[in-house]
Amino acid sequence: GRLPKEIDRALAGACPIVGSYGGTDSSLKGAAKKLEDSLTRLGIDHDVKEYPDAGHSFLNDAESGPPVLRFLMKRILGAGPNPEAATDAWQRIDAFFAEHLASKS
Repeated sequence: GRLPKEIDRALAGACPIVGSYGGTDSSLKGAAKKLEDSLTRLGIDHDVKEYPDAGHSFLNDAESGPPVLRFLMKRILGAGPNPEAATDAWQRIDAFFAEHLASKS
């Protein structure tokens, strides 16, 4: 999602973060790099990836929003499912959670 203006200050002391962004999402241009750079500066474990051919809501299984607005959402935000990017993103999310939320016995 949207990042705070003072990102380093907002993320100081944060837990590990996994993030997936659509490269064609015009509402979040540059967000993946900005987040990646901040997390690296702060030494926070992370996995951030931007999918060049995916847009906003690319993890959704189906088109969302009112049918009359879907064309605009697709056109302006690049919104809509991207099964290839979603598959990779979910695999990354599952692996990240398994690593960071696993029980340490």
